[in-house]
Amino acid sequence: MNICEKQHRYASILNNLPDSQSSDEGRHLCAGCAYEKGYSDGLNNQKCKLAELNLPYSQAGTGRHKSAQAAYDLGWQEGNQKYCS
Repeated sequence: MNICEKQHRYASILNNLPDSQSSDEGRHLCAGCAYEKGYSDGLNNQKCKLAELNLPYSQAGTGRHKSAQAAYDLGWQEGNQKYCS
């Protein structure tokens, strides 16, 4: 089991994400990694499914029990806004 140790686990942007314990929403996956991957994908105007991302686990910090899918979607929206501008 790969566990994320990056500082983004404590990012304030994760505070406003919805809580989720659903497997479909990426239960226990690192929301910080999901956000960063979504942002990168948005900058490149491509979108992936959560299952394709191979995200590490994390239950630390502000990302604890947060929806990895919502984190990816938020990152994608923000990255894609920069792509489109």
